[in-house]
Order: sequence, then C-alpha cells, then structure tokens
Amino acid sequence: MFNALFVLVLIPTLIVGFIYEFYVLSESEDMKKINSLFKYLALLFLFVVQEYFIAYITYNTVGFICFQYAISIATFMISRKFAIMTSLFTPVVISLFLYNIGEFSIILCVLSLLAVLIIFLLTNTFLQKSFTVQFYRYSCTLIFISLLTMNPATGHFNPDFYTIANFLKVLTGCLMIIWFSSIFFREINQKKNRISELEYMKSHDKLTGLYNYREFTKNLNIISQGSDKKYVTVMLDIDDFKNFNDEFGHNEGNGILQSFSKRLLDYMVSNNEINSTLYRFGGEEFCILIEDTPIEFAYTKLNNFINCLEADKYRTESGKEIRVSCSAGISDNQDYATIYETVRAADDALYRAKKEGKGRVIVNTGDAFTTN
Repeated sequence: MFNALFVLVLIPTLIVGFIYEFYVLSESEDMKKINSLFKYLALLFLFVVQEYFIAYITYNTVGFICFQYAISIATFMISRKFAIMTSLFTPVVISLFLYNIGEFSIILCVLSLLAVLIIFLLTNTFLQKSFTVQFYRYSCTLIFISLLTMNPATGHFNPDFYTIANFLKVLTGCLMIIWFSSIFFREINQKKNRISELEYMKSHDKLTGLYNYREFTKNLNIISQGSDKKYVTVMLDIDDFKNFNDEFGHNEGNGILQSFSKRLLDYMVSNNEINSTLYRFGGEEFCILIEDTPIEFAYTKLNNFINCLEADKYRTESGKEIRVSCSAGISDNQDYATIYETVRAADDALYRAKKEGKGRVIVNTGDAFTTN
C-alpha cells in the first residue's frame, strides 16, 4: 500500500516540485544578471542533484528506477536550451547511479540514449504551437518515454520485470505528474501571455495598432548607432483633421484615424517590394521608415496611395461620405548626416506640402524642396 502511494502521489508531487524549482531559478532576476556560463552550470548542478535523488528514491521505494526523464521533458515547456542540456545529462546521471549500486547495464544505457533521441524528435514538435497542443504532446511524450525507460536496475535485461502491474504504476504516476503540472504550466502560459500583451501595449498605439512613438524613437536610436542601411523617411499628416473632429466629433475622428491607418498599412503590405515600418507619430501624424528603397520609387508609391485615399471616401456612422486626403514629406538619409536630421527634413517637407495646398508629396533633398 505504501509502495503504491509513493508511486501515485509522493513521487509525482516531488518531481513537479523540482520542475517548479528549476523554472523559478532559471527565470529569477538575479540569475538573468549573471554570466550565462555560470547560470547554465548552476542549473546543471541543480538538475544533477535532483535527477540523482529521483533515481535513488524510486529505486529504494518501488524497487526500480522510473520517471527519470520527467524533468527534462517538462523543461521543453520552459526553455529549449535547458531542455537539451538536461536530456543529454539524464543518461549520464542514471548510469552513474547504477554504477554506484553495482547494477550498470550496457543494454539499459543504450536504451537511455535511444530515449534521448526520441525525446528530441517528439519535443521538436512543441515549437510554434498553441499551449493546448504543446501540453498534449508533452503529456504523450512523458507517458511514452516513462514506460519505455522503466529501469529494473538489475545489471542485466530482465523481461520478467516488464509486468502489467509495473506498467500501471508508472502510467498512473505519469497521469498524476500531468495533472499536477497542468496547473503549473497553465500559470506559466498565462504569465507569458500577460508579458506579451504588456510588450505589445508598450510598443503599439492602442487606437490604430501601429507602432507608437516610443518604438519609433527606440528604432531611431538603433539606426543611429551604426546602421549603414539606406532609409527613406516619410512623414504623413491627415489634411484638415481638426475640422473633422469639430464637425463630426472625436468618435468619428478616431474612426478616421483607424480607417486611414488600416488603408495605409494594407497598401504598404501589398507592395511587397517595399520593406517598410509604420508608426503613429502622434495625433493625426504618421511616419514610415522605408529600408533600401530609392526615394523616387517611394515617392511614386505615396502619390498612388494619396490618389486611392481620396477616391475611396470615408463613411461616417450617419452614412455621410467624407473625402479624406493626406500630405506627405520625404527625405533620404543618404542626404543627411544622421537619421534624426532625416526625420526633421521629412517633417519640414510635410510642412511645405501643407503650405502648398495639401494632398501632395514633397521631397526634401537638403538643397531644395521638389515634387520629384
């Protein structure tokens, strides 16, 4: 009775506790600050101690080694790098334990190495999947590998060891591990989703979904620190936007901003030959950074967009159709010393386009304003 209780409850609880401890240590802020090599060595030491203890406790309580790959398989749900490390060291630790008790077996050692290969093949399917799919495949892998690697620790292959009773013990223990760990992994997934949402909110404009000014300044800093790429900078502004707000209200104004942003994004995405990033600069003003594109080509594309924008009118909630237009200023970083000067030049060109009648594109070459 005590033997069964140990397999069904205590060992799975212990293993899930080890997994949680491994996760907390690997994700701690203090560990993130230290040297990567020292971090891996510390986690490896923790894993070796835990793995050896699992082998010791299962051997001395249920009479055979089991669940030795539970931590390494679970680690694939946390960190692929750590998982590879733990999977490779599991056969080493188990072989060391068997050697210490005088029951080392070449056949079982080979089986352990085969299990590592199977784990790599199965867990490779975890990547880029939803949490539900990941957890389902984790569960199947845990059950399959745990049943495959039941180790009698007898020093030789013993077919009489593989009984239905032993298989049921391990299978039931796996189900308990899966049940306990589901709570833990669901919490990790929710935490990752919350972090992703916060990261998205930090870098994107809430109204339009475009990158925000914070992300714009961040990318400008990156470019200014040594990028030798060619950038065309475009500043755009919706014409007479204040009049829209005054006449139709701020809700309709927000609708125009959303509609304009979507049209601009769809247009730039549809032009696959242009590698561009869009930002909401502030208010009704937007910015585009276009990479490795001739300024003449960018000018033509923007003119086409403005023509399409004016032809496709915006419909208010009351059903009234409004003609929306925008003005744009363009500059090329090849004409300026820094990317910041390029942005200011594009902004000056935008101001010039507004002054000359709106609904047009002006290029600032540094020496003159042109319509290209």
